[in-house]
Amino acid sequence: MVRGPVSMVVAGVISLTVVALVAGGGPQVFDKVLPESAVAWLDDMGNATLISSIGGGSSTANSGDPLEHLQDGSGGWRADDKIAALPGGGAAFITDVLTAQKTRLKAAKPADVLGLEEVAGCTFTPPKPGALVAHARIGGDSGLDLGLATYGDADLAKAMQVLVNVYRSGGGLHRSSLSELRYQSYDIAVTETAVPVYLVLETGPQSRVFNLHLAPGARIERVVMIGGDQIGVANLPEGVPVEAMRAAKAENCGFRPFYALNPGHLFYQSLAAGAIRSDEAEEKKRHFAELEATWDANFRQAFGTGAKESLAGGWDSGTVAVAGGIPAAPEGRAVYAPIDGAVLRVTMDRYVEFEGQDPEQGFDARVKAMATEFAWGDLQNLRQGVAW
Repeated sequence: MVRGPVSMVVAGVISLTVVALVAGGGPQVFDKVLPESAVAWLDDMGNATLISSIGGGSSTANSGDPLEHLQDGSGGWRADDKIAALPGGGAAFITDVLTAQKTRLKAAKPADVLGLEEVAGCTFTPPKPGALVAHARIGGDSGLDLGLATYGDADLAKAMQVLVNVYRSGGGLHRSSLSELRYQSYDIAVTETAVPVYLVLETGPQSRVFNLHLAPGARIERVVMIGGDQIGVANLPEGVPVEAMRAAKAENCGFRPFYALNPGHLFYQSLAAGAIRSDEAEEKKRHFAELEATWDANFRQAFGTGAKESLAGGWDSGTVAVAGGIPAAPEGRAVYAPIDGAVLRVTMDRYVEFEGQDPEQGFDARVKAMATEFAWGDLQNLRQGVAW
């Protein structure tokens, strides 16, 4: 009687294995969550030819309950493009908290992009008495790609190596891409109007710009951003201070975000499939509890409230989080503020590039110039196996 459900669990785990292998990270991407026996099992599975579809759950396209648009996925909670995250684990339809939303942003042209320095130490300016600490997190892919990227010499060198390999393999006409170096946007709808809002905005990997949308009468006391490769904010009200701490520094400062895994997470799928020994599972669970408690304590010390109790989101996908609640009337919704014409304040690497920028001054041109110099002025020399 249990054969069918177990088969479904195994299929789900295999699907995640395929994702890991295709993404290039291999099963090592699960090292922080899965014990060694499960990682080894995934590694073995990855040596076979695996064909599996990824998805799950019945369609909720017409559901009237926002939470039914949230799926319990193998990598975390996954939301569709209809709902926004509310504090305390809730959800609302985006149309109930935000006047509009744009999801195609690559062609957006900010009025200006200003560099933002990280905080000097390991502490943030605490919230003032009476302020609402609103905490939002996007754990994975928002899908709102901006036509804005930042990169440095290490990224150029990596792309140059790819170009060299293309020529050595007999190829050519290769164009180096900025796709992995672009910022993504994530919308923050501020609907709280009774008291000033102290925003703590947290992100997982990738480079992220938090786009702020305020309801009439909403006030922002301060914006704090934690995580990401690069992070920034758009449509910040004039005079509002902002503090940023990227992932690498946050880790060194003891800010290591961790939240309880969702029931359908790969860890629990692996456990149900028998890929994890019971002793390893119990040790992992204890470790998870320690990580969660430490993060919550550090968050509380910094901001005066717990990480979990103040959190809106934490989903692995989604596009909007709400600082406040669902307005009682439509006129209380946050007013959408576009990236077009906005001022962005972002941490950045050596170079910043926009979609549509002069190709002779862009990423691909810089990569080819470096490779051409390396190849004594002619990329065709790379076909001769010039030593790298």
